Amino acid sequence: MLPAWKHRRQVKAPSGLRPLVILLLTLRLLSQTAAAQHVLVAEDGGQLFLVCGANGAIPLVQKEGKVVPITPHGFALREVPEFAPIFVTVRNVNVVVSHASTQAGEGEFNNDFHFDAEFECDRRLTDVFVVLALDSERAGKTLFLWEVGTLEPSRVKAVSIVAPMGSPMGFGHYNVHLFSGGAEVMQSLLPFGESEMAMNRMVASRIKGVHDASPRFFVGPSPAYPPQLKKANLKGQAVVSVRIGANGEVYEPKVKTATDPAFGEAALRAVRLWRFIPKVKDGYPVETKVDVPIVFTQPNPVANNR
Repeated sequence: MLPAWKHRRQVKAPSGLRPLVILLLTLRLLSQTAAAQHVLVAEDGGQLFLVCGANGAIPLVQKEGKVVPITPHGFALREVPEFAPIFVTVRNVNVVVSHASTQAGEGEFNNDFHFDAEFECDRRLTDVFVVLALDSERAGKTLFLWEVGTLEPSRVKAVSIVAPMGSPMGFGHYNVHLFSGGAEVMQSLLPFGESEMAMNRMVASRIKGVHDASPRFFVGPSPAYPPQLKKANLKGQAVVSVRIGANGEVYEPKVKTATDPAFGEAALRAVRLWRFIPKVKDGYPVETKVDVPIVFTQPNPVANNR
């Protein structure tokens, strides 16, 4: 089930104010799908171009060998075979729908969708942008693009987005798509069933034709540094014992050792969400057991989007 917004914020504006101009990117949608992995394409001059970055709410596309900004006539999410095998943790999500109306009741304007969240990845990602797919009872379906920029390794980045809408939205739901350089990445807001099916396909493609191979980590979130230990500024480690299934899923993870119980619990929470490329023997994936060592260091502070 997709997350829904339930709370609305309304303010009164003085009588006689005119509605503000709505940003271009709340445009009509081209045909789109709501699930699976995607690329974002934008229409310009009757042609579709892959969106590979953003400057604020302006899409950047490859055109005649150059990356250039365009003013699109519409967006579409087009399905592709795989996500990029990168995981981004999205935390502290806050969503609010707001609108303003005149005191005299002459009309409503400044109908906005507010999305605030923190993003974190264990590797450096560039040209990161987010696409909010909104589906409301009154405004219908809309895609909204916004630049995230660069994610530095293990550095939390706070992002605040205000998507202006052409009319009051009412109740509805939203989906979050996160891209780096035009490729959609795995992230913690993906619906569970969707991410599981995608993982199964991606793992199967990587062991096809393999005769013998040891198991290896594939994708998953980095363990979060325990907040109760931040003041002590401790380095720590934990070892988690796991059973890796023939499909790469993690079963029965257990903390084997930890320099502090909090490090063990943090490691366990992350490893439960990991996926491995399984051990392959004589051309077949097989179950195996491994010990996973994890080292904790004090994280960098939160960085703002701008």
